[in-house]
Formats: sequence, structure tokens, C-alpha cells
Amino acid sequence: MPIKYRVTTRSRLNADGVYGAWMLVVSPLLQALGWAWYFSVPEWWALGLIAITGITFLGGFVLLLVGRDFDSIVDETN
Repeated sequence: MPIKYRVTTRSRLNADGVYGAWMLVVSPLLQALGWAWYFSVPEWWALGLIAITGITFLGGFVLLLVGRDFDSIVDETN
């Protein structure tokens, strides 16, 4: 009779993943404030804020993908 195994895996966010999640949440909010600032008073600083928050949003997505830890437990079953 062949040996059967049961594998239980769980994933958690490490520090990089938590930073990425925060960047995904906060960047669009700051970008909305940047657009409101730009429409009220068109300045280069507002465009800089919009560009930086766009980059941090994409960086947050990458950090959320790679910032995970995996733990696996392998049990032999009958």
C-alpha cells in the first residue's frame, strides 16, 4: 500500500508585504489629494506628488506579491 501524505500550507505577510499593503491603500488617497491640489492651483509640486504616488502604488503591488512567508507541514497518513 503506498504511503499518503497530507500537506498543510499557510501564508502570512512579512514586513515587506505589510508595507506593500499600506502603499496600496494610502497611495490612491494621496494621489486624489494631489489631483485636487493640481485642479485648484496648477503647480509642478502637485504633478510631482501625482507621479510619486503612481510609482508607489505599483511598488506596493510588487511588495504585496513578494512579501509573503510560507509555512508547510507534511504529515504521513494511513
